[in-house]
Amino acid sequence: MRKNVGWLCLLMALAISLVAGPLHANEALALKRTVIAPRYDVTKEVTLHGTIQAVVRKPAAGTIMGAHLMVSTGQGVVDAHIGNYFVVGKYAIPFASGQTVKLTGMTVTINQKSVFLVRTMETENSTVTVRNDHGFLVYPGAKARLGTVPSTGGAR
Repeated sequence: MRKNVGWLCLLMALAISLVAGPLHANEALALKRTVIAPRYDVTKEVTLHGTIQAVVRKPAAGTIMGAHLMVSTGQGVVDAHIGNYFVVGKYAIPFASGQTVKLTGMTVTINQKSVFLVRTMETENSTVTVRNDHGFLVYPGAKARLGTVPSTGGAR
């Protein structure tokens, strides 16, 4: 009797494993979109002068998320990443096709695509800091907001 129970348990385990296999049949291994932020190096910064051709709000797959400016320079068209803070919302800058711009930043390659990470941007009307010295995007209203937060003196 014990021998039959052992075979019965083995047979049940085999049947359960055969039924459980097709449950995961539709779960294909999807490619994950991972873009690692490159290290920003201030010593590799360059300055570009050009005219804006277009503002791209939804970039192609495999590039850095956020808004990009397509800028025509003497060396060709440059894909310049500026993030979303200056395209939508309270601090949006009205970019126009044909507008001249001066960009300071560095060029990186992500997924075999060259992208210019803008740190500062100058238009006819203003100079804007897009990234800090470490390459992180800067929220335009952060300094004004930090100045209005009252200090409680900290822990004692």
